[in-house]
Amino acid sequence: MRQLGRVDGGTYGRAFLLLARNPTLMLGPFLAAIASAVLLLVFSVPQFGGNGVLGAINGGIVGLIVQILDGFGLGLALIGADTALRRGRAAFDDMWDQARRRAGDLFIAALGFNFVIWIAQLVGGFIPFGSLALSLIALFFFIYTLPAAAIGGIPGGAALQVSLERAQRNLLPTALVTVVYVVAYFLLPSYGVNLAASVLQIAPMLPIDPVVVLSSAVIKAIGAGYLAIVLAKAYNDASYGRRY
Repeated sequence: MRQLGRVDGGTYGRAFLLLARNPTLMLGPFLAAIASAVLLLVFSVPQFGGNGVLGAINGGIVGLIVQILDGFGLGLALIGADTALRRGRAAFDDMWDQARRRAGDLFIAALGFNFVIWIAQLVGGFIPFGSLALSLIALFFFIYTLPAAAIGGIPGGAALQVSLERAQRNLLPTALVTVVYVVAYFLLPSYGVNLAASVLQIAPMLPIDPVVVLSSAVIKAIGAGYLAIVLAKAYNDASYGRRY
């Protein structure tokens, strides 16, 4: 039972109410999503190296920057979620100040986390469905990397090891929060694209790119804000026991 861990099911319901009272939790992921979309739009233009070797290099660099931006946005939301869980409210100024102080650790943690996922995808690519399976396994064991750096006070370089230890000792809570992560960062953004397509059918005179970007960013921000609350709670429970 110690390895399975205890699931605080009430957290997943309370998180909706807490997010409604603290919409600032969505601001970091929203801004990160907008910045990422702008980067992808700009560097997909041929004159920026959209084809050939230069395009591949640019694509890899831009993709890495996008992942780090998403990581920082989620880290910002995690800081606010931790405060909101303890106090009921989280001010964006306080979240931003703490994120700036921990920017180096957040950067390293986001880089390490995405590198591990990339390695899992690369290795799994040699077997059918292996890329997806190994990516999910890597996500499961290293999902606490950003919380460790953002709210746990763990140096970015040690956050991966801390995440591995927390996940191994808390299998059930980690499995649930992994499902939320997949929904927030993979399924919901695709729903945003579908929503944008519906809007464009109703109002075809609207510009395509801004509608798609805004729709995806808003929905991703909502999912990321919710994820930040349940992930912060799961990390704190795994690290210190149930505190709130």
